Amino acid sequence: MVEERPEQPLVYQPEKFEILRVGALPESAPDEPLAAAIYGELKGKKSAIRVTAGEREAIVDFYRQNGFRPLWVSKQGLGERGRSVLRLFRTATEDGMSPEDYLPQTLALFDDDLALINEDMGLLARLDLDLSARALRYARHASGGRIIPNKLTKYYDITPEPVDLAAAMRAFLRSPDPNAYLRALQPSHPAYAVFKKTLASLRELESDVKSELIRPGKPIELGEDDPRVPLLRQQLAVLGYDKTDVLPGEETILDDALSERLTAFQTDAGVNPTGVLDAATMVALNSRTGSPGIARLVYNMERLRWLPKTLGERHVFVNQAAYSLKVVEDGREIWRTKVIVGKPNSQTVAFSDSLERIVFNPSWGVPPSIMKNEMIPKLRRDPGYLDRLGYRVLTPGSKRIVRSRSVSWGKYANGKVPYLILQPPGDDNALGELKFLFPNAHDIYMHDTPTRDLFAKPVRAFSHGCVRVENPRQFAELLLGVDATDIAARIDSGVSKETPVTRETSVHLTYFTAWPADDGRLLVYDDIYGRDERMARAFTTVAVAAR
Repeated sequence: MVEERPEQPLVYQPEKFEILRVGALPESAPDEPLAAAIYGELKGKKSAIRVTAGEREAIVDFYRQNGFRPLWVSKQGLGERGRSVLRLFRTATEDGMSPEDYLPQTLALFDDDLALINEDMGLLARLDLDLSARALRYARHASGGRIIPNKLTKYYDITPEPVDLAAAMRAFLRSPDPNAYLRALQPSHPAYAVFKKTLASLRELESDVKSELIRPGKPIELGEDDPRVPLLRQQLAVLGYDKTDVLPGEETILDDALSERLTAFQTDAGVNPTGVLDAATMVALNSRTGSPGIARLVYNMERLRWLPKTLGERHVFVNQAAYSLKVVEDGREIWRTKVIVGKPNSQTVAFSDSLERIVFNPSWGVPPSIMKNEMIPKLRRDPGYLDRLGYRVLTPGSKRIVRSRSVSWGKYANGKVPYLILQPPGDDNALGELKFLFPNAHDIYMHDTPTRDLFAKPVRAFSHGCVRVENPRQFAELLLGVDATDIAARIDSGVSKETPVTRETSVHLTYFTAWPADDGRLLVYDDIYGRDERMARAFTTVAVAAR
């Protein structure tokens, strides 16, 4: 369980950079002029190429092992392999990245006229090293993201799988197309392709029209003619709601087909589904397109880079922002249910783990945060409170039961109670009938709940950090491969018992404020924990640090 307290304002600490140079090299300078120039650049004190410590080690080791021969250039200037990688860097915006992070500053010396560096060994050497540094940076960012998630919020426990920098340098040398190698490091998840396509469409819409946002004004009813309707058509199409056929001269009319698609959008966006373009719908559309929509896609493309490269043949995927859980087998969703996640002051942590056990008729051990914030204040007024509700107060060593009213609870205002407080199995148990365990440092798990009426609410951030599942019996059937009768019998026995999940099942507790539906519609969710805002501030800090 996460301790309940407001999260502190973000002061993001980006990765540290250092100058690419070495004080000394054991090798003598090569005879070949260009290799000698690279050797000299590495030993020189005038380098302005900035890299991380890991990048520096990989680059220096590579050039030493390669006899300081160039990777991207020759005496005649920049080769095709280098030009190909530069073309990729210039199109980094297509992947929600920034070209300025990867285009070598060395190029600014030539005003993009690369012919000027022919036969200039010093400039060629500098460009070769700079391109290697930028290619490694791109590889790291494409594979694991530009932001270090665990520095973004305490509610992330995510370590993206890093690219092997030494292996990447070897791949640059051996690959006939380093551009393709780098592109392959981007996420392979199907959602990424949808994000990338939508991002391109949003940027195109932004450049094609004078205003990519619908101007406020009176509502547009079915059958009405309004100059804002063509932009409405474009916005809906970009967001995955199929284009409708329209007769020449009727592009500005809100017709039946367009109203039908507008109704579908309103339903997805949580707006009254009238098929009328009203003020609330304009706000919802504009927040999903233009600059806000582009930024949101960039943030969620970054989050995809943090996920494990392989989610597992069978895995449980919880999207906290969507309040949803789905089970995926062999790349296909086979089951879905609603969930309740943590409150803003006790957010559900994002991390990946493996589901190990299911507990039938679980007891609930009251965590220290709940003892401190909820139980102790009541117990100071009413020491018999736990006795009356059927809780058990156990001594830590012998597990001997003591009466709640016999404890001086006023001594434990800090929540550090020297007893184990258990709520036995039963209809009122906070964990309900079932608990799904994937042991982790955060003491987070999934479970049933007696307060099932909360699943009917559109906003479901009510827990202390754990994930409450709407249909836990069906979930257990699926995980154990048994039928409903078997699950019911185990629960009806009243016996608290653990059952292992024998088939390997990964669990991914994620946070995505946008996610594609199966038919390509882009679904957008409220940023319930303010993590998009933190991402925006972190990107600004990273942009400054990387220059």
